[in-house]
Amino acid sequence: MADQIRQIADLLSAPMEEVIAALGTGIARAQRELDRYAIDAQREIDQDPVLSEAGLQATFYQIPRAELELTISIAMEENKKTPPTLQPAALSPAAALQVSQFANIRQIHLQPVNATYTNQFNFDANASSKIKLSIVPVPPPAAETAVSPRLNQDEVLKIAQPNLTQEANARVSINFNGRGRVWVVLQYRLEGDTTRRLALVVIDDTTGTIIKSEQG
Repeated sequence: MADQIRQIADLLSAPMEEVIAALGTGIARAQRELDRYAIDAQREIDQDPVLSEAGLQATFYQIPRAELELTISIAMEENKKTPPTLQPAALSPAAALQVSQFANIRQIHLQPVNATYTNQFNFDANASSKIKLSIVPVPPPAAETAVSPRLNQDEVLKIAQPNLTQEANARVSINFNGRGRVWVVLQYRLEGDTTRRLALVVIDDTTGTIIKSEQG
């Protein structure tokens, strides 16, 4: 029975740094999915004649701040060997007491205090601890500067021209996607209340090469 209880405790327990890393990774994954949604929406806008004609831009959502408060039980794993540089005999009595209390701690484990844990181990919830964690986004290096394209619209149109149709009354929309560093050239024609796409050309701004070309 004692081995079974210990096994359950080991499953519930996790090193503090792993818990914090897992929380941060979960928030980052959530932010990434929000970014993916916005990027897909912007791609759809750039490739749709009606939406592109209206000059719409996708909305990007951001998690500005995430605050977490966990009710936990703390367990300390002892380091059996004291580092040579912290041998208590070489220190004053007061310093030696501090070393004996803290230097032998190998790792701190966190255990969530919930109904299962409290009932299984007869744990007094009043003896639990709390850990508060705030995760905030910071701008990447040089993120505050605007992305300037290497090419201009005339150069982009010249590159895309061989892949465009020669139909009469055709319109051309040229948009630069700074995040992807690509140009989207959309050729279309208005037919009454509908819009028909004639051609789509995506050009890499860095190399000036066509990375996608579609007719219709």
